Amino acid sequence: MSQSDRLVKIAPTLRREALAEQIVRQIVGLIKDGNLKPGDRLPAERILATQLGVGRPTLREALRALQLLGIVDIRHGGGVFVSEIQPEALMGPLHLFVSVENQDLTKLLEARKVIEGAVLAFVASKISDAAIDALNSNLRRLKTLIDNATDDHSYRQQFHVLAQEFRDIIEAAADNPVLSRAVLSFDVYTATARNQLLRIDSPEQLLVNHCRIVDALTDRDPAAAKEALEAHIDYLSSAADTAHEPDNA
Repeated sequence: MSQSDRLVKIAPTLRREALAEQIVRQIVGLIKDGNLKPGDRLPAERILATQLGVGRPTLREALRALQLLGIVDIRHGGGVFVSEIQPEALMGPLHLFVSVENQDLTKLLEARKVIEGAVLAFVASKISDAAIDALNSNLRRLKTLIDNATDDHSYRQQFHVLAQEFRDIIEAAADNPVLSRAVLSFDVYTATARNQLLRIDSPEQLLVNHCRIVDALTDRDPAAAKEALEAHIDYLSSAADTAHEPDNA
């Protein structure tokens, strides 16, 4: 039996929880059960997305999470491989990424406020005109998406893609691998926060917050950039609290 054939029994994902989280759980489960072993190569992205019943952006989000956890090794142009690490060592950190409770998210947002606020102030002092142009292009596309929003999975996928692109542009503008790693470590939790924003129908405010961040970066104003990021995190914290209220469960 080939390595790819081992994944034939993967079940299509359900809609009750974040799709990327379900994919992470399935892949880790296959590793834990011995159906996938260190060094095994996962099926091609197109095939794996079909088996899971999800779009490729969702699959990429899950693979990014697995890469952050050290569970898979993504080799550009070479495929995705199970890392040479014992599955038992992965179960602890996995819980932190795929079981985000309200208390966990609150602590995460506190950390983002401290770390990403400082990173954004740093970026404001050195960001290039090209990066500013890329951010403004991202904002225009996000506005168009929100203006034409539909309550379907495709809209949610595109929303996540554009929001992640916004973070990626800023991360690249920092041009510092240590800072980039710090920002990257928040990405899985950040996707969870976005899911909560979509559930309470508030993507418009995220656009407003992103516009304020870009304005501060355009002005090359570190203090304003830090303040804009902190206000954005405060909003995410409020949204997380709202999403966990009984009426929004």
